[in-house]
Amino acid sequence: MILYILLSVSGLILFKLGIKHTQIGIIEKEIINLQISFTSLLGIFCYLSSFLIYLFLLSRNAISFLLPVMTGIIYVSVLTASILILKEKVTLMSIIGSLFILIGLILIIFKDKI
Repeated sequence: MILYILLSVSGLILFKLGIKHTQIGIIEKEIINLQISFTSLLGIFCYLSSFLIYLFLLSRNAISFLLPVMTGIIYVSVLTASILILKEKVTLMSIIGSLFILIGLILIIFKDKI
């Protein structure tokens, strides 16, 4: 699960970093010129790899557990990475929402011990 989270978050952040250097243009009516930076390609590779790992995890775990837990962890991780790496501004509501997500994750993960 940790590899899935790392690859998903890395893929999104790398793609976001590289998108600044991506150019899309139309040469002719039916020909599109797409120049993608190496950073974006690396991000796409990481994200596609994470998807394959997700399919494997899905075959071994209940979707009712896996989907909310992975989505919550990735949301909070991307938010944290966007603050630390991309220097994005985050609102108070995003932080409060993330805290609610973390509380929900604790309830789902430790449901039998609470």
